[in-house]
Amino acid sequence: MKRTKIKKLSPRANKLLLVLNIVLFLGAIVLAILNVDLKEYTPTAAMLIVMFISGVNIYGCWKRLKGEL
Repeated sequence: MKRTKIKKLSPRANKLLLVLNIVLFLGAIVLAILNVDLKEYTPTAAMLIVMFISGVNIYGCWKRLKGEL
C-alpha cells in the first residue's frame, strides 16, 4: 500500500475553512429551525448531524490556527 505524506494546510487555507464551516453551521441552524417549524423531523436530524460535523471542523481549524494541533 502506497503511503502519502500528510501536507499541512497554510494559515490562509485554515482561515477559509474556518469561515466556510461557520457559514455552514449557521445555515444548518436556520434550516433545522425551519424544518422543525414545518414538522419535518428527518431533515432536522440531518441538519443536526451537519452541525455536529461542522462544529468539530470549526474546533480543529481554530486549534490549527492557534498552533495547538
